[in-house]
Amino acid sequence: MAKKAIGKVAVLILACLMAGGVRAADRSLSQDDVLLLLLGGATTEKMLALIEQRGIDFRMNPDLAKKFHDAGADDIVIEALQKAGARVQPGTATTPPSPPATNQGQAATSPAPAAAPAGPQATASGGPAGDQYPLAPSFSLVDLSGQRVSLADYKGQVVVVNFWASWCPRCRAAIPRLVELQDKYRAQGLRVIGLSVDEGPGAVRQYFQMQHVNYPVAMADWKVRKNYGGISGVPTSVLIGRDGRVYFTRVGVPDGQGLSSYLEPEILMLLNTSIGGGAPRPREAAAPLAASGETTPVPAAPTGSARAPKLTDPSSDQVQNIIQEFAAKEKLFKEARNNYTYHQINKLNELDPDANVVGTFQQEWDIIYDDSGKRIERVTYAPPDTLKGLLVTKEDLDAMRNIQPFVLTTDELLEYDVKYLGHVRVDEITAYVFSIRPKEILKGRLYFQGTVWVDDRDLQIVKSEGKSVPETKTKKGENLFPRFTTYREQIDGKYWFPTYTMADDTLYFSSGAIHVKQTIRYTDYKQFKSKVRILSTAPVDTTTPPGPK
Repeated sequence: MAKKAIGKVAVLILACLMAGGVRAADRSLSQDDVLLLLLGGATTEKMLALIEQRGIDFRMNPDLAKKFHDAGADDIVIEALQKAGARVQPGTATTPPSPPATNQGQAATSPAPAAAPAGPQATASGGPAGDQYPLAPSFSLVDLSGQRVSLADYKGQVVVVNFWASWCPRCRAAIPRLVELQDKYRAQGLRVIGLSVDEGPGAVRQYFQMQHVNYPVAMADWKVRKNYGGISGVPTSVLIGRDGRVYFTRVGVPDGQGLSSYLEPEILMLLNTSIGGGAPRPREAAAPLAASGETTPVPAAPTGSARAPKLTDPSSDQVQNIIQEFAAKEKLFKEARNNYTYHQINKLNELDPDANVVGTFQQEWDIIYDDSGKRIERVTYAPPDTLKGLLVTKEDLDAMRNIQPFVLTTDELLEYDVKYLGHVRVDEITAYVFSIRPKEILKGRLYFQGTVWVDDRDLQIVKSEGKSVPETKTKKGENLFPRFTTYREQIDGKYWFPTYTMADDTLYFSSGAIHVKQTIRYTDYKQFKSKVRILSTAPVDTTTPPGPK
């Protein structure tokens, strides 16, 4: 994206002084040092040299990684900071690491905090050792009926805070179950609160007008989502005990008959554990429910837990075989996708410093075939562009078509360096994680640079996170790209199709920074000449993506 108006270049004297040695040369870099160096325009080579020479005095976490990315750090610098942070002795870091978000691949590259127990443990006196668990972050919101919903009003009760979205099929599937649970255990003190992560209340209100929901529903603002760990996947249900502490988080919902037992063992455990002296933990809560994902303490605990079987890393030879196999599968998928028509909704918002939308670019495309069988792209909706400081370029449109729904086939594999990072859990699946970087950047070409998650059973990409490269900064202008995440879903029972892309990033132009937010939805997949739709259209105004299914 290019800037419409180029102003004077700001010079950050402080960062230059910091890089020049105002601090003692033997002192480790602090978070502020790193941030100022990045804002001052320090090159990747300079950052790597300083990190290697001086080290850092803090441990990395996803919040810091995003903060440094926003300030201009590339993946190489972030990786160096993660490695340097891993060498910091526990207890010496200036700021303790926050728990990793559920949809991040940080477990592959940075240490995770020690896992807390799986549920309320009994003390020697018979009461739960509640001080092992974090207090639930308080919030006070106005629900869809205009009534105030405050967590403080639920003191002494067991509360399920359900983060969901109207466009999420699994969220909608879980709502009748939550209604049933509150009806069943209301007299014993169970209360459910629904917090929607939709961008606006319109679709939420419309959905609930058709449902018989017996609990309040409000819109989760950015502060609530941040306080609960970022809520990187929906649905996310946070279970809070009578003492106001968070004991469980469950991300996702089980399929089929597993839904009938969803959340009930944990709820029963908390209902039967009184403040200051309750019953010991029931045996069935010590293991996850069948087909329902892992139960982990939160806020925003990583998918999986200490109780889950440890994922093993393949050997070097096996890694190379996996790379070749998933690239071959991706080639087959790309050919298969060319036989599908679909609808693509592209939306880009420009935000002011208070996160208010000040301008929007939107285009909707039908990817179809003409009468001669030729695959074409038809623009079906394109309201006037109201962006204030940004200009959508042809490179941006190319990225929307080819880079953000990233596919790495055998043909493209020769153009990239692929590095194995780890074996992790992502929502309800397990995946291999790989770093992807172009070997060489040819003029006039766009490439993907970032990380991909490859399902370890189907050997297909289920999630990608990164950005388009190269970015250009010349006297003629600047063209910058936001960092994005693309999610795929298994549409036809065989291949994983991209269904959602999101980006929430700050682009640092020489004349100033611009906050952008982008969403892309790929909907209505159906095979060419087929009358059966495979994926129904979902609203584009979304803030939290679905995880791989």
